[in-house]
Amino acid sequence: MKKIVSAFLMLIFLANCKTSNSEWTPLIVDNSLEGWHIFQDDGSKKGWIVEDNILIFNGVSDMESGEGDASLLSDKVYENFEIQFDWKVVVGGNSGFMWGVNEDEKYKYPYQTGQEIQILDPGIYDDPTIVLGGEIEEKGALEDLEEYKHYVGALYDLFPPSQTDVANPASQWNTYHIKIDYKSNRGEVILNDVLINSFPLKGPEWDAMYKESKFSRSEDEDSEYLGDARWYDFAKFSKGHICFQDHPGMVSFRNIRIKELD
Repeated sequence: MKKIVSAFLMLIFLANCKTSNSEWTPLIVDNSLEGWHIFQDDGSKKGWIVEDNILIFNGVSDMESGEGDASLLSDKVYENFEIQFDWKVVVGGNSGFMWGVNEDEKYKYPYQTGQEIQILDPGIYDDPTIVLGGEIEEKGALEDLEEYKHYVGALYDLFPPSQTDVANPASQWNTYHIKIDYKSNRGEVILNDVLINSFPLKGPEWDAMYKESKFSRSEDEDSEYLGDARWYDFAKFSKGHICFQDHPGMVSFRNIRIKELD
């Protein structure tokens, strides 16, 4: 009898595992860019490849070329989801994961609408001179040495991570597990199995941080490069494309999978 019960419980366990695993959808299919496209691509943008099921940005970023943002967007739009992926950057490298991106032609960059979880070489904060991207990126790191709102795991320029000693150095793999749930009004970032950030997606606390961020300063001259849309629609879209950022330095992603929460 005990053997029968044990076998029955094992079948239930395996069935639950199968159901759980089936909720996750891999986002790299057939070792290709199927399901992805470059932001507002006119056929001339490039820089993204897939090798051995690893997504790689090895191109020249818009910051260096001035030829238009080449961030990579999902064809599908998402709202409430969990996503997991491994990432690594070269020394001084910088990237990001965004959600809620709107691709209307009035926006020049995905980050005019999408919120970003920062990805970068943590060594930049020990020596800002190694950052790729020139004076703009170096200035950004220098200005953030106390608040850490641009550090690994930060909700960029809004909510810093609670820990700054979790990320592996450049050229080593890190793992993100990011949860975005507008139903519960909560975003979370788990880095290498450690919860390092938790933040609201709307409400008084979010509004207060927004007012202190660059995203509230659309009228500043520094925002003119964004065009007429400026930051006016930043974080306005709960449903949108997810995005890996075009930024200086080669960055790699693997084991990318997503689970929708709706």
